[in-house]
Amino acid sequence: MALTRFQVSVLSACLAFPILLLMKVIGGVDNAAAILVVGIVSLLVVFLVPRLYFSDGPPKHDPFYNVWSIFLFASLVDTTIALENDGYIGKYMHFYLLQGEPYLKTPFGTMINYWDGTIHFALVLFILSRKSYDEEYRLACLYWCGSIINSVAVLVPGGAIGKYGPKWSILLNVPYIVIPLYILFKVLSSHSASRRNLLTSIGTRVKKGPVEMLFILFFATCIVVNAFRAAVTLGCKHDMTKNYLKDFEPFLAEDTSFPKMQMLVYLFYFLPYYVYAIYRLLYPGPTNGLMKDLAVFHAGAAAQAQFVYLTTAHHSRTAANYRIPSTPAAQYCFLIINIALLVVPQLFAYRCIAGPKRTEKITDESVKEDNSSSQSSYNLRNRKK
Repeated sequence: MALTRFQVSVLSACLAFPILLLMKVIGGVDNAAAILVVGIVSLLVVFLVPRLYFSDGPPKHDPFYNVWSIFLFASLVDTTIALENDGYIGKYMHFYLLQGEPYLKTPFGTMINYWDGTIHFALVLFILSRKSYDEEYRLACLYWCGSIINSVAVLVPGGAIGKYGPKWSILLNVPYIVIPLYILFKVLSSHSASRRNLLTSIGTRVKKGPVEMLFILFFATCIVVNAFRAAVTLGCKHDMTKNYLKDFEPFLAEDTSFPKMQMLVYLFYFLPYYVYAIYRLLYPGPTNGLMKDLAVFHAGAAAQAQFVYLTTAHHSRTAANYRIPSTPAAQYCFLIINIALLVVPQLFAYRCIAGPKRTEKITDESVKEDNSSSQSSYNLRNRKK
C-alpha cells in the first residue's frame, strides 16, 4: 500500500534516530566537528527521503512540503533532550549535549526543547495534514514562524555569548533560521482568504470601543515595560533598575545570557510591532491583511517567549540566586507582567481574525485596491511553475 505524504514525512523524521544511535555506539562523535557531520547527514536523510519517494515533487498547495520533515525530526530530538535533561529517560543524547550544544542542558534550553517537542511538533503535523492551501494553513504557518524565529533568535546568540561559548554544532541551527524566514516571506507575500475584519477599510468610520482602547493601553504599557526591562539587562546604573533587578526579577541577570537576549528581542523587534499596532488601532488602513498577519506572527513569538521565560524562572535547576524572590510583591509583579505578555497577544490575534461582524459597506475604491493588490502578489495556490 502506497504511503501518503503525511506518513512519509513522519517516518523520515524518525529515520535519522538510528543514525544518531549508531554514531554514539561506535564512538564516532568524540569532538564537535564530528557532531556537526553527523547532524548534517541526519538532516540530509530526513530531507531527501520524502523528496525521493515522491518523484513528482511537492504538492502544488504547499511548495515547502519537503522541509517539514526536518522540523518534525528536530521536535523529536528536542523532546528526547528535554526529557533526558530532567532525568525522565536515560542518557540517549548525552554525547550531543557534551560535544554539540551544551547550552541545551540549561533550564532555558530544556524548556525551549519542551516547547519545540510539543507545540512546534503539533503545528507542523497540522500543516502537513492540510490537503489544500486555506486560511487555517496560512495562519498556522504564521504562528509557527513567529514561535520558531523567536526561539532561534534567543537560543543561537545566547548560546554563542553565554558561559558555554559556541561550538561547530551551532551551525546546525542555520536551516532553522533560514527556512522559517523564507516561509515567512512567502506567506506574507501572499494574501489571506479573508482580508477584512475588525480593522478594515472603513477608515475614520471605525468607532473605537472599549476593547480597542484596552488593547491600545496594553501595547503602550508594553512599550514602557519592555524598554525598562531591556535597560535592566543592559546594566543601567539607575537606582530604580538596580532595585528592580535585586528585589523583583533577578532572573534577568542569569549567567547563560538567554534572558538578556530575550529582552533585546523584545526591545528591537516586539517594541516596533507595539507601535505599529497602536497606530493601526487608532488609524485603520484601507485593508487589514498585514495587521492580522503580524498579530498572528507576534502571538506565536510571544507564546514561545513567555512560556520558556516563565517556566525557566521557576525551574528546579535554575540557581537559587536567580529565581524570583518569594515576597508577594515580587511574585505578583513577575506573574502579572509575564502572563499578560503571554495571554493578551493571543487575544489580540483572535480579535483581528474573528472580530465582530461589520454592517458598514466597503467602498468600491477599497475593493478595487484590494483586487489589484491580490493580482500582483505571490499566491501559494497558483505558484509559479
